[in-house]
Amino acid sequence: MGRTAAAVFALSLVLALVGFSPCVGQTVGSRENEIEAQTETAKRFQEHARSEAAAYDIRTESASGRKLLLRPEPILRWTNPVPEKQMHGEVFLWTDDGRPAAVLCLFEMTETGGVHEYHEFSSLAAGGLVTTGAANRNWSPTTAQLKMSPVLGAPPPAPAPRQRLIQMRELAARFTCEKTTRLGDTHALRLLSQPVARYESPTHEVSDGALFAFVEATDPEVFLLLEVRSTGGAAHWNYGLARMASVRMQVSLDDKPVWEIDMLPYDGYRNRTDLPYALLFVR
Repeated sequence: MGRTAAAVFALSLVLALVGFSPCVGQTVGSRENEIEAQTETAKRFQEHARSEAAAYDIRTESASGRKLLLRPEPILRWTNPVPEKQMHGEVFLWTDDGRPAAVLCLFEMTETGGVHEYHEFSSLAAGGLVTTGAANRNWSPTTAQLKMSPVLGAPPPAPAPRQRLIQMRELAARFTCEKTTRLGDTHALRLLSQPVARYESPTHEVSDGALFAFVEATDPEVFLLLEVRSTGGAAHWNYGLARMASVRMQVSLDDKPVWEIDMLPYDGYRNRTDLPYALLFVR
């Protein structure tokens, strides 16, 4: 390469570096700023969700009944991208002497019309609940939706908690769940292999229990409870299922259907504070 050609090449290289370096820096910086902004937005929503959940006072059966205890941290944090929408939320759990009794999925959904907030409730209680909330969001179902049944073919509960957890995970894996959308599409939901809550409750005669979730992406759609209860002095496994979505669901145990719920009409769950599953529009 001659001196002139070498000089031209060197100059071109310098100009390229000078010309492109600021652009690369700007791109990296813009991405970092975007991530930082998203992180701050997520933190603000999480703080808002905790505050909103803490504002609810939920009691068993009546306004003077036992006060349910809110777990301070969400049991799940989820996202669920759907066509033309973006959804993310926090899932909170209230317990009655340790046993799960009420679930709140507080989420935002971004649509073409803006960002909307919803409070989705599901009762896991054995009876009615009475809630006092802000802006007349007084979710107070008069009936229960959860029915406990024996897990057929289950082994006797193991003596140690760690062994029982292994049993719970194995028992939960025997259940499968199918969801049918409003468009008529049916597909399987994914079971989270780890329980979202572990508990015991002398009041409800539960010596050990775990709450599992069937999810769409990471959004809970059905809850599965597995509990050790005693009958006639013998401990055995029981299960119960509760909806966290308005569409049709079918759950099978060892490929045999054991639980099915129909799709709800829009007016059959939206802003229905009297039902064990309800979706409340906040903004």
